[in-house]
Amino acid sequence: MFTIKKARSLSTVTAPYVFIGPSMLFIIVLSILPILYSFYLSFLSYNLSMPASTIKFFGLQNYSYILTDKTFLGSIAWTLSFSIIVVALNVIVGMSLALLLNGSLMERASSVFKTIFILPMMLAHVVTATIWKLMFSPVYGIINNVLVMLGFNKVNWIADTENARFSLIIVELWGSTPFCMLIFLAALKTVPKELYESALIDGANRIRTFFGITLPLIRNFLALVVSIRIMDSLRMFDIVYTLTNGGPGNDTETIGTTIYKTAFRYSDIGAGSAGAFIFFILIVIVTLVFLKLIRKESKD
Repeated sequence: MFTIKKARSLSTVTAPYVFIGPSMLFIIVLSILPILYSFYLSFLSYNLSMPASTIKFFGLQNYSYILTDKTFLGSIAWTLSFSIIVVALNVIVGMSLALLLNGSLMERASSVFKTIFILPMMLAHVVTATIWKLMFSPVYGIINNVLVMLGFNKVNWIADTENARFSLIIVELWGSTPFCMLIFLAALKTVPKELYESALIDGANRIRTFFGITLPLIRNFLALVVSIRIMDSLRMFDIVYTLTNGGPGNDTETIGTTIYKTAFRYSDIGAGSAGAFIFFILIVIVTLVFLKLIRKESKD
């Protein structure tokens, strides 16, 4: 009897580790070890175009180089600006579409419009960027042809800095807003209709009802969308690489494309690893600051 009880208590203690073990091993091998290895490489003078015998300890010189590189500093500024603009528009447009589809006027046709709106989510980012690149073509693109038909001049969407940045924002919004819309639509379904009826009886208009009832009740959903979209937009790579390739010049280079080109186009693995680790720290800082703001707001 004692042996059976001891075996049961032992299995109770070890069972969680048995179930969690494979997942933890998976995370360690595919996430933690690459981060540690990249951190190690960031202290080396390591160039892919040179023999392995030239690899040597480089100290903090890679970090000094990458933090004084104008392209890298410019990519940080543009990536942060891009993230703020895109996430703000994601929230505004996604919430507007969710409110529209949740309204009584769109009740019958909401399923059809939801299907249409979520189509961009089904495409890979590279495919999306390729489609938009064809549409933005200065000669044969459908967008410029429509502008000419309406009496406007053609626009060079990719070769001009401001137009290229505007194009990237449009493409990212087109692909990411449906996700925000679906989350907000699900959030709106959780708000009791009785609260709206009470507010209507008290004479509150729709704007007052939205800010007084809807927004406070779906605050957690809003925080979820903003946090996910911030992390996604900071890591944007494939759309930029396909649509503008960082051009014109380096004006649309994001942190991801700059790190990639430093490591693999210019073969400087040490500097690329240093940039990647700085990028990792930046994402952690932004995430922690945002989570702290959310907690502070929820306590208030």
